[in-house]
Amino acid sequence: MNEQFLELLLSQSSVAGDETDATDVFGAYLQNECTIQRDVMGNCYAILNPESDKRLMIEAHIDEIGFQVTWIDENGFVYVRKNGGIDCACVPGSQVIIKTRNGEQLPAVIGKSPIHVLKEDERKKVPELDDLWVDTGLSVETVKEKVTIGDTVAYIGNFIKLGEHRISSKGLDDKIGVYIIAEVMKILSEKNLDIGVYGVASVQEEVGCKGAVVGGYKINPHIAFCLDVGITSDVPNISKKKHGDSSLGKGIIITSHTDSNRQLSLLAEDVARRNEISHQLSANYSASGGTDTKPIQLSRDGVRTLLMSIPCRYLHTQVEMCDLRDVQAAIDLLVSLVCHIDTQKELF
Repeated sequence: MNEQFLELLLSQSSVAGDETDATDVFGAYLQNECTIQRDVMGNCYAILNPESDKRLMIEAHIDEIGFQVTWIDENGFVYVRKNGGIDCACVPGSQVIIKTRNGEQLPAVIGKSPIHVLKEDERKKVPELDDLWVDTGLSVETVKEKVTIGDTVAYIGNFIKLGEHRISSKGLDDKIGVYIIAEVMKILSEKNLDIGVYGVASVQEEVGCKGAVVGGYKINPHIAFCLDVGITSDVPNISKKKHGDSSLGKGIIITSHTDSNRQLSLLAEDVARRNEISHQLSANYSASGGTDTKPIQLSRDGVRTLLMSIPCRYLHTQVEMCDLRDVQAAIDLLVSLVCHIDTQKELF
């Protein structure tokens, strides 16, 4: 497992709508094995056998939650809005990067009024984003020279290893899925496949699954495996009755709901069992939606889709956590599935 590449990918600022730094890393990693293409949305495609009329898509979104600059006040403090599902309870005290339009990355922090000056009832409330500000520590003149309305603001890169198997970082949702695709495409490039395989790092999932709509239409796949992180129930206060029984370190989650083709779900389970690949089963937290799987499923005349989830704790925070054993299980299962489908051809 290439942890150096994983850390590099996770360290990129890729707030929804401004993902180029991360897609550049993905494309460069696979340029010797795959045909690399991009589209007007910014999706990055790594393709094996583009001439084949049998097309299989493996997709994960490369954008992360973050912010966009809306105003700079007379004192040089920067105000922002959300790009994606920000949890405001986790925002104050964060270290961030303002990515300016000339490519400079300005370190900053997200500030708020200190607890000492808050009234008793104010201390108990989660602050609104309007009550927070980004502080670069720079002079007013410098801030207004460098920062522009519309600049994106991302959490600072913070990759760490926790014990032998676990990692924590901002942006694991869903750059861990993109990492898996990159490793799968490297392995598949040596397999002499007959089918066309499209590894897609899609954009703008966190603001409406927009890249997936374009990617699904462009490729027009017969089969699509979609990767995203999934909620675990191995921490306090998460109900197994509602969210199922899933944990870090017990394997990739094979999801059964209306976005996942039943035939593909059962095939994935069978291939995982026969190859002794650790896996878990989930009916997901909703019957449909929430990931890129649904818009790809509905593309053109319809696509056989399967959502597979990487177990993740603390979703949509700066300290998301995954287990590298689950990542390896996802790589192993995808490679095995693609090779099986390439041999059998019954799903085309």
